[in-house]
Amino acid sequence: MHKFLLSCTASAALLGATAAYGGGTVEPSPEPEVIPAAGSSSSGGLIVPLLLLLVLAAAASSSGDGGPQPSDRRLKTDIAWIGMAKNGLPLYRYRYRGHAAVFEGVMAQDVANLYPEAVRHGASGWMGVDYGRLGLQMRRVA
Repeated sequence: MHKFLLSCTASAALLGATAAYGGGTVEPSPEPEVIPAAGSSSSGGLIVPLLLLLVLAAAASSSGDGGPQPSDRRLKTDIAWIGMAKNGLPLYRYRYRGHAAVFEGVMAQDVANLYPEAVRHGASGWMGVDYGRLGLQMRRVA
């Protein structure tokens, strides 16, 4: 039976090719319909944590030379106002989402309002702050 089906399939393919190249007409085969699997993508829950790790790795690898530090409010959690800097910016204590370390610094959204030249927009859409332009330092406190 298997040999018969293979033979029929090969014959049909040969006839279709002959008709197509011999001047006959062949009905085009429809494109298969792609139906997405139910539920979420297997990588959907992995993208945001990976982006956060990349941002934090960039912050950790910074040499303190005044380059932009990730400071977008959307990357942070447990945000608490702790005072005002001499330059008029609010200071906060916070953690980066998914990490235990506690930092003190500014929010890029606040900086953008008063010192837009100190804010950089990354390709990923997150904002970073060039603390060197502000005369401030982000610091880890725990």
